[in-house]
Amino acid sequence: MIKNSFRAIFLGLAVTVVPTVLWAVMAAINLKQTPSVPWAVAAMGIVLWIYWRCVSAGQARRLSSMGSPTPAVWRASLLAGGVAIASVWALFASLRGLLHIQAPSDDMSRIPITTVIAAVLMGAAVAAITEEVGFRGFMQQGLKRVHGPKIAIGVTALLFTLAHLTHGAAILPFLPFFFAAGLIYGLLTYFTGSILPAMTLHFIGDVMLFATRYAAARQGVAATAGAISIGPAIDFVILAVLSVIAFRFLARQKNGTLPPTSLFATLMSISI
Repeated sequence: MIKNSFRAIFLGLAVTVVPTVLWAVMAAINLKQTPSVPWAVAAMGIVLWIYWRCVSAGQARRLSSMGSPTPAVWRASLLAGGVAIASVWALFASLRGLLHIQAPSDDMSRIPITTVIAAVLMGAAVAAITEEVGFRGFMQQGLKRVHGPKIAIGVTALLFTLAHLTHGAAILPFLPFFFAAGLIYGLLTYFTGSILPAMTLHFIGDVMLFATRYAAARQGVAATAGAISIGPAIDFVILAVLSVIAFRFLARQKNGTLPPTSLFATLMSISI
């Protein structure tokens, strides 16, 4: 049991770390030496294509839950996951004044906006693909076979959060939100039997996060300090309740206790 657990964790980390480090090195060299030509984006696109072909083949595909859900489950998963991730963003916005977030120290003013956009999109793609394949695919699936879904989702979300410590001390205020996102992605993978919905939402979320960080670095936004924002806090409560309702529906879709129907009718039937 312990051997299988460590194997799942090691495999998940390896599948994630190798391409992520490769992208980080290439992007750093590109932005420092030739920022006007985003060659690293093109090169990493080829690497990701090869990577996807490898993890989509044979045994790797089965181990990493690469199958695509039915259209009804796709819709339900994007609704549930999207609302849940939105609630995490709302919670972050409500607490931002208390988190003492440091402004990025990198000078982005010399980098062309086209290179920034390309780097943001590729960085989000690398993170979404490799982290979902590694953490929710190989790691969570391996741990689930040994310990069951609850422990698998929790441990994977924790390790997913700790892996972000490689970004340095500035990432510390974000860790609770990464853990919440990890739980959401894990639940999506469990209920849908596929990493694809979580991967889709992960990509969208990281585009927003990276774009915000790049904008802050370019404009020199100061560190935040203040109090809780009431508006976003209310949004968080509303979105959190809606996400619970949506995940209930997704779970019932998985168990076959609710036939596919329109999203509006589904929410109405669950909430009544």
